[in-house]
Amino acid sequence: MLKLNFTALPAALDAGVAIMAPVLGFTRAADGVAVTTAAEPGGPLLVQTGPAGPARIVYPTQAAFFRGLTALVQGLNSGTPVDIKETPRLQTAGLMFDMSRNAALTVAGLEAMLIQSARVGLNAALLYMEDVYAVPEYPYWGYQRGRLSQAELKAVDDFGAALGIEVIPCIQTLAHLLNPMKWPFMHAIQDAPGILLVDDPKTYTFLRHIIAAASAPFRTKKIHIGMDEAHDLGRGTYLDRHGLVDRTEIMLKHVRQVTAITKELGLHPIMWSDMWFEAAGHGYYDPQTQFSDQLKAEIPDVDLMYWDYYHDDETFYEQMIATHQELGRPVSLATGVWTWNGLAPNYGKTLATMNAGMVAAKVMGLTTVFATMWGDDGGETPFTAAALGIQNFAEQVYHQSVDSDRLAAAFTRYQGKKAADYLALDQFDQLPELTPANPEATNPSKIVLYEDLLSPLFAANTAKVDLLGHYRTLQTQLQAIVDRGQAKAGDQAVFVFYTRLAAVLVQKLAVMAAIRAAYTAGDRTAMKAAAAQLPALRTAVSAVRDAHRQCWFALYSPFGWEVLDVRYGGLLSRIDTVAWRLQQWLDGTVSSLAELDEPQLPVGTVTPASIGRGLYTDLASVSKISGV
Repeated sequence: MLKLNFTALPAALDAGVAIMAPVLGFTRAADGVAVTTAAEPGGPLLVQTGPAGPARIVYPTQAAFFRGLTALVQGLNSGTPVDIKETPRLQTAGLMFDMSRNAALTVAGLEAMLIQSARVGLNAALLYMEDVYAVPEYPYWGYQRGRLSQAELKAVDDFGAALGIEVIPCIQTLAHLLNPMKWPFMHAIQDAPGILLVDDPKTYTFLRHIIAAASAPFRTKKIHIGMDEAHDLGRGTYLDRHGLVDRTEIMLKHVRQVTAITKELGLHPIMWSDMWFEAAGHGYYDPQTQFSDQLKAEIPDVDLMYWDYYHDDETFYEQMIATHQELGRPVSLATGVWTWNGLAPNYGKTLATMNAGMVAAKVMGLTTVFATMWGDDGGETPFTAAALGIQNFAEQVYHQSVDSDRLAAAFTRYQGKKAADYLALDQFDQLPELTPANPEATNPSKIVLYEDLLSPLFAANTAKVDLLGHYRTLQTQLQAIVDRGQAKAGDQAVFVFYTRLAAVLVQKLAVMAAIRAAYTAGDRTAMKAAAAQLPALRTAVSAVRDAHRQCWFALYSPFGWEVLDVRYGGLLSRIDTVAWRLQQWLDGTVSSLAELDEPQLPVGTVTPASIGRGLYTDLASVSKISGV
C-alpha cells in the first residue's frame, strides 16, 4: 500500500485524512512519499509530483485539499506524473440528497456520499428532509420513514466538517408535507393537501419546533426552508376562513413569519424561488416576468435558490438568473443529476441541462450552486449510479467549461471509474429511435418493467421502436462490464443490478410478444412454449429484486424498501396469474382472454422525443392502485 509522509499537515486536516486514507488506499508513515501542504485561500488548487523533491498540494479550501489528495494518490499509484492547476469558479458548491421519497440515507449512506463529494472537491451538502429528522415534540414526525436522530445528524455534520463540507438542513415550511399530514396532529394546521395553514398560530408553533430540531445538530447557521410548489396555497381551509386572497399577500405574510423564527434562532434562511414567479402571475420559467416594486421591497431577508434541471440553453439560464437578481436577494442555482427519471440515471439530460446552467451561473457571477439528486416515485435509482453526473458537476465548479474528454479523464482520476460504463446506464431510457439526450425524460425501462404482461398500457406507444433489440444489446454491454471486474472500483453491486434489470426487460418483452402472437394465431402449441418461459421470467424478476435490494441497503434505511417489495411482489404475483390464465385458455376452460382482446390504444402523445413516461401508478394498471 502507498505510504505518504505529510510534512507540517495542519491539525484541521487530520480527521479528514484519516477518513480518506482507507478510501484512497494509503497509510501515513515516516518513510512514505514526502508531501508538503499549504493553504492559499482564494488561490488555485495546485497538485504536483515530480522526479525530484516532495509532492505538494496547495489548496484554496479544505474541500479542495481532498480533491488534490485524491489526484495525488491516483497519480502516485499509477506512476503518472501529476501537475494540476485549477481555480474553483464558485465559492460554495455541493450535492443535494433527497431523503424524503422513501430512500432515506442512513448515517453510513450519507458518509459514503460525503466521501464521494470530498473526492471531487465539493464543499457543501444539502440534506433534503421533509419529515425524516427527529422532532422531540412530535413522535409521529418521520415515524417509520427512516428519520435520523439529532445525535445521528450531528455525527454526519462532524464527518462533513472533517472533509471541509458544510452540511445544511433543507426542510419544508409550507408545502410538500402531504406524507406527514396523514397523522392527526397535523390536521389542524392543513390548508390544502400537503400545504400548511398560513396565519394560524398553531402553524407557527409547529414550525418553530421543526426548524429548531432541524437546525440544532449542525454547525452551519444556514437553513433551507423550502416553500416551493405550493400551487394550492390559500385554496383550502384558508379560503374558508378568509375568502379569496391574493397568493402574493399570503406568501409574503407566511415568509415574514417563518423568517422571523429563523432570525430568532440565529439562522440564515434560503428558499426555493418559484412561488415568487407564480405569485407575480407568471409561470416559473418565464424570463419576461415583471416583479412589482412593492414586491421587491416587501420580500424579507431570505436567499433565493433558482431550481432548473430542464433547459439546455445557456442564454435562457442567464435571462432567468437576471430576472431573479431583480428581486434584490442573493441568488443561487440548483441544477440536477437526473436520478429521478425512473430506474436509471438520465445522463443525457443531466449533462445538457447542467452544462448550460453551470456556465450561465459563472457568467452571471453567482457564488453558490447545488446539484440536486431527487428520488421521485420511491427512489428507485441508487445514488451511486449517479457518479458521472457528480463528477461533471465538480468539473464545472473547477473549470469554466467541460467537454467529454475532460470529464472522462477526471472521472478516472478522481473516482477510478470509466465514463463509458456509466453512460451505458443512460441507454435504459435513451432509445436510438428517439431524440438524443432524452430531453422529454421518457422512461421506457420503467414502462416495460411495470406494465402488464397481457395488457401493456404503452404497447401502442412503443410499437414502432425496437425495445427488444435495444435491451438485448444493452444487456450484453452491461454483462461485459460486470465480467471485466468493476468490483475493483466498488461498483459491482450497481452494475449487477443493472445487468439483471436489462435481462428482465429482454425476457419480459420476449414472452409478451410470444404470448400475443400465439393468441392472435390461435396456436396452442406456440402458447404452451410461451407459457413455458414464465418460470424463467419469475426467476429473473427475483434476481433483479435481490440485486436492487443489495444496492438499497448499502445506502438507505430499511423503511421505504417495503414499497419496492410491493412493486416487485406485484410483478411476481402477476406472472403466476398470467400462467394460470394462459392455462385456462389452453385447456379450454375459457374460449377467450379479455386481457388480450382489449385493443391497444396510444397513451398521451407520442413524439420523436418520447414514447411516454410515468410513475408506478401510471404504468402498472389503469385501475386504481389505492384510494376511494
